[in-house]
Parts: sequence; structure tokens; C-alpha cells
Amino acid sequence: MPAERLYYDTSALDALEFTATVTDIRLDSKDASGQLWQLSLDRTAFYPTGGGQPHDLGTLTAVSRSGAVLEVPVERVEEDDAGEVWHYVRKPLLEGAQITSRVDAERRLDLAQQHSGQHLLSAVFLRELSAPTVSFHLGADKVTIDLAITSITDDDLRRIELAVNCEIYAARAIRPRWVSRDEAEAMLARGDLRKLPEREGPMRIVEIEGIEHNACGGTHVASTGAIGSILLRRTEKVKQGTRVEFCCGQRAIAAARRDFDLLRQTGALLSVGAPDVPNRVEKLLQDAKASAKELKALKKAAEAAPGMHNPER
Repeated sequence: MPAERLYYDTSALDALEFTATVTDIRLDSKDASGQLWQLSLDRTAFYPTGGGQPHDLGTLTAVSRSGAVLEVPVERVEEDDAGEVWHYVRKPLLEGAQITSRVDAERRLDLAQQHSGQHLLSAVFLRELSAPTVSFHLGADKVTIDLAITSITDDDLRRIELAVNCEIYAARAIRPRWVSRDEAEAMLARGDLRKLPEREGPMRIVEIEGIEHNACGGTHVASTGAIGSILLRRTEKVKQGTRVEFCCGQRAIAAARRDFDLLRQTGALLSVGAPDVPNRVEKLLQDAKASAKELKALKKAAEAAPGMHNPER
């Protein structure tokens, strides 16, 4: 029987430490680092890779009858076709062992901020520009959504960024709940849901109060306020429309800090303040272009001077 998933009915930072029983163990592979094992538990708060969101990390801790403590890092988490969640570890634990588990809170918060931020940002793009999201990628370095829209102007991008951050400041509740397939189809017919996954049985719906409902199995923060902020980084044309790169929460702060540090360092090299860097660079490019033009003219004049092509000289 698949594990009870503790993250389904709580916000991202709840139930990160829990007790469980090992229900199965099997050898996955061997490599230069040793053996890699798969463990299943009767209940888990570890999110497996899926739905565009990476897996959680953390530890499993068991205590032997002699009192020896064995702490095992969880390297990755995956779900199989039967719905079982497997925790990948380097040391095996006995089937039936009682363990204490801890999910890495910093990583969980980061991933939940990005995922909740994506839901909110996609809803605002749909509301303001009638641009639906067709795909989502959450990576270690960047987060992107692909929108079914040909292009987005700089003015629209600034307007969307302001609008989505205003919804963050409103601290709207983000609530997961379960509905039947019939209720989900009724929500779809009313326009409360944009699409439904192809699966039977109860469905988990994540609601952002007053904004949207979305069928989703991922981890989310408790309110839009916990997203912190959203920074829109850039756009590019892709096959299905326009890709928007963004970051949320602590990632947004770190990105803004990196950008400012680079700008400040560039300003120091050019002996100007950060606000004057663009004008200074433009002036340097103009001077370089003028110098190249002047050098070309001098070379041409020198080649045309008397005696330049005289083999006796």
C-alpha cells in the first residue's frame, strides 16, 4: 500500500519532522560510491520529483537495540507507476524499523516559494494578458514558465511584476483540498479550473484565495505573503510562445544582490557610480568606434602615400 503523504494536507513548512516505519527495501544500483538503496515508508513528508518540482532532501534516523544511532541522508525521492514513494539512500535500514525523518527545511521553503510563485504568476499573466501557461520548469538555478503568447513588451512585463507583487503583499491564503472527480469536472465547467489531469478518483486542488484553483500535488506556502517577492528576469521566444524567467523569495533577493554587486564592480572599474554605468559604456563604445574609424583612415592614407609600394625602398 502506498505511503501516506503528509505534505498533501499541510503547508510547506509543516510536518517536516515525522516518525515512520520502513515497509520495504531493495537494492537499486552499485557504483563507485557504493550501493544505492531504495526505501519505502508507511508515511512520508518527502516530496518525490514530479509536476515540474524537484524532490526533497533530508535524513532518515534509526536507533538500534544497543542504542547506536544511524543517520542516513536521503539523496533523492521518486514515485513509481504504482504510486509508491521511494527514498534513495546509501545505507540500508531493516524492513520494519521505526525511524525519525527530517526534511531539509531550507530546500523545502525554496521550492515551495518558487512553486507557489509560479501558480500566482501564471494566474496574473492569464488575468492581465490572457496568456495561459503551457509548461513550467523549476531548476536549481532558474525557474521558467512558457506562455502561449507571441511576445511581451517591457511595459507589460513591468506591469505584471507590479501586479503579482501586490497580490503577494495582500497575503492571500493558499489552501489545498480534495474534491471528487465529479466536483472537479463541475469546477472546470464553471471556469474555476482551466484543465484537469487525466486520472480517476479524488483530486487535490490548490486554491489561492480570490485568484485561482489549480489541480496540483506539489508543496506550497501557506499564503502569498510567504512567497516573499517575485522578480521577473527576462523573456525569450520559444516554439510554443514566450518563455519568462523569474525567481521568488530568497532567490529573488540573492539575484538582486548579485546583479547590484556586478553593476557596482563595473562602475568601480569605469570610475563612475552604478547609475552612470550605461552612459559610460555607451561613451566608451562611441570612442572605440571613432578610434577604429580614424585608424582605418590613417592606414588608407599611408597606403596611398608616394613610395609606399616602391620595392626599392
